[in-house]
Amino acid sequence: MRISHTFQLLFLIGSILFFLSACSESEEASSEGGKGSSTESVTFNAVSFLAKDHPLTETLHDWVETVEEATDGRVQINWRGGADVIPIGEQFEAMQSGAIDINFTYIGQYQSLAPESLSIPLSQLEPWEERESGFYDFMVERHQELGVMYLGRWLTGSPRLWLNEPIDQVSDLEGMSVRSAPNYNRFFEELGINSKLIDPSEVYTSLQTGVVEGFVYGGFSGPRKDGWTDSTKYVLDHPFWTQNCVILMNDDKWSEISEKDQEAIINATGEYERHMVDYYEKMDQEEIEELKAIGVELIELPKEEAEKFLQTAYDTEWNYVEEQVPELAEKLRELTTKSE
Repeated sequence: MRISHTFQLLFLIGSILFFLSACSESEEASSEGGKGSSTESVTFNAVSFLAKDHPLTETLHDWVETVEEATDGRVQINWRGGADVIPIGEQFEAMQSGAIDINFTYIGQYQSLAPESLSIPLSQLEPWEERESGFYDFMVERHQELGVMYLGRWLTGSPRLWLNEPIDQVSDLEGMSVRSAPNYNRFFEELGINSKLIDPSEVYTSLQTGVVEGFVYGGFSGPRKDGWTDSTKYVLDHPFWTQNCVILMNDDKWSEISEKDQEAIINATGEYERHMVDYYEKMDQEEIEELKAIGVELIELPKEEAEKFLQTAYDTEWNYVEEQVPELAEKLRELTTKSE
């Protein structure tokens, strides 16, 4: 039987309206997801400069879970390991090139490429305050010039000098040999300290034999378990700077994530930072009690000497920042200084 022209016309109009409606829903879902569909799942590979089972990487497991929960499982993190997967000195380049997606690292691995990153350990602000001051956004902007997305921080705590013998004034440090790392060189040179780069496996013997008379260490957890406190019984309790460990991601890989999930990850990382700071502060307090129980003393310099020590620590590094990025130094100071 021949179908009437009127029925054919109505059928055609209905089909067109259904098609347009389907397209509209598809576009709406796409716009909600940003650069990709909100239902797609992606897995990113990560490496860290410390081992996955190291005490100081404990909260990174929380960050991985937080990201996966915040994105309803659309973003998965495969944390493959540390230096056993990619040597520490090659990790940043591997992440930058896309061979690895995420790097739990520290600024020493790339500060020559981005001298403005030297302001990260000089910040007087908590991580969440850096997000409020504009420092976080500025670091995101500067890191993008390296093809890297700056996500945030993953470790807190400040370096301290651990000594075999107590001191009464800053000048007592002159000529002292201390196990160190490259990022302390400028400061220690100003103090007259002889910096010694010694493999962690050799520090115990170096302390026992007097090759070094102490060491510098971020936070409190670690030296006691490694036996370093067998020789070193004094901690100069004038913490300077802060940790410079950051979470970085290849920017091209970051762009594969929908805008919705990008925002979720940024917000989740901000919340993680609060938990992370609280976790490590509690860890330090517990470790201090353990240290005191084995005879380790926290010592302080007289007020004027303490001020001199800390002033030298910050002035030395800010002067270097000004030499490296003179056009950014003032802004970096403003963004990282606590308001009165």
